Amino acid sequence: MLLLSILLSINPAKAAFISLALPGSGDILLGEKKRGSLFLAAEATIWASYFGFRWYEDKIHNSSLNYAKLYASANVDGKDNSYFDAMENFYSSDSYNEWVKEQARIFYPDTTDPEILEQRRKYIDENSYTGDDAWIWESIDALKKYDDLRDSKRGFANKATNMIGIAVANRLISFFVTYLTGDRVSVHIKENGFQLGIRF
Repeated sequence: MLLLSILLSINPAKAAFISLALPGSGDILLGEKKRGSLFLAAEATIWASYFGFRWYEDKIHNSSLNYAKLYASANVDGKDNSYFDAMENFYSSDSYNEWVKEQARIFYPDTTDPEILEQRRKYIDENSYTGDDAWIWESIDALKKYDDLRDSKRGFANKATNMIGIAVANRLISFFVTYLTGDRVSVHIKENGFQLGIRF
């Protein structure tokens, strides 16, 4: 009975917190079905867009992997974003490895200290791509196409992230609209009946 009383005790404050969890639901409990339906429809659209953007992001990512296999002879299996970023920014693994060596010289300057030289060598070994991990693009145009695919993937990822922000905004707007403009009506279940209250 206590749970039923809580669920049926309809006032703007409680309805607002319900709308915070599911936008529009609090309005529907207050009898504002049209307004509540609009918030619910917005929420459904937001999440449909989120999953749609994620789907496109994954699809384009897979396309970029297949493209790299075909046009750069890259071994993309099990690789992380650092590998894909390197392929995007360097024409070949050789040019990338040269850049790694330059970075190593900055981090570990020329010296006769064997410990520092060993750290430099270790850095180069850990960050270079050689053997099966090597790549070279067939042409500059192929590299540009791969870059476009990666940009498109990031674009859809950003749009999906934006949907999260919009979902939060939808909840906050629904919360304040429900509380500030909702009917001040409450229904309390009691043992011998119910009590109807109206707040002004």
